[in-house]
Amino acid sequence: MSSEHIPTREAEQQHVEQQHVEQQHVEQQHVEQQHVEQQHVEQPEADAAAEPTPPPPAVRARGLVLTGTRGPVYGPVDLDLPTGVLTVVQGPQGAGRSSLLLTLAGRMVPDRGSDLTVLGEDLPRRRGAVQRRAAVAGFAGVDELDDSVTVGDVTRERLAWLSPWYRWTGRVSQERFAALAAPVFGDRPLPRVQTVIWDLDEVDAMLLRVTLALAQEPDLLVVDDIDQVHDSGRRQTVWTRLEAVAAAGTTVIASVASLDEVARMHWWTTPEVVNLATGPHAVPAA
Repeated sequence: MSSEHIPTREAEQQHVEQQHVEQQHVEQQHVEQQHVEQQHVEQPEADAAAEPTPPPPAVRARGLVLTGTRGPVYGPVDLDLPTGVLTVVQGPQGAGRSSLLLTLAGRMVPDRGSDLTVLGEDLPRRRGAVQRRAAVAGFAGVDELDDSVTVGDVTRERLAWLSPWYRWTGRVSQERFAALAAPVFGDRPLPRVQTVIWDLDEVDAMLLRVTLALAQEPDLLVVDDIDQVHDSGRRQTVWTRLEAVAAAGTTVIASVASLDEVARMHWWTTPEVVNLATGPHAVPAA
């Protein structure tokens, strides 16, 4: 008689069940491993999808040219100016800085053949839309202040201009003026609404013009001739406040005559720079 052990039916059943459990365990491990590998593969795609899409440029120009009755005013200029930042346009007298900024704000029409898009709108075809979304400050003959009236008077006039015809704009209190001006002036003491414009410091006069422009709640602010504040140390205050305006979400484009202005000033973040010049010593816009 053989001594080999013959398994009973119960033992065989237990053996089969044990194999079945082990097989399930192996299959479960395999599924879990595939799930982990799939997560590793899909995670970069999920991360990529989660990254915010950068906003389109505030200004895109190709071959932008303006010619006046006396010849070229500026251009050709190529521009790609980002949204929500400060851009400084540097150029000497006669380089066409003011005309370029007014073109970007929809107030002047460039030559035919110029390719210009501002705030996603084609210019000059969509001038009205750009004018509603772009405000101007610092321009001679455009937003100059009447020296004989008070801060409150010019503020009330601006608010009345922006309001519907049927809405009465009453006297501007110091509190109402502060609500408008505080984001522009920052820590700088605000002028009193009773102050006559003639008595304003040149920094305060410039910041007041910016305040009145921002009452429009624009997406784009263009500021001309920062050199109206003659001292470079005091001009630094204006630049710092324009940086703050841009940091709050308004795209700002401002011009100055000095070609080394950006290098001489202190910045939270170095602004975009456009060097603009005409004639035999022209510096290409960049």
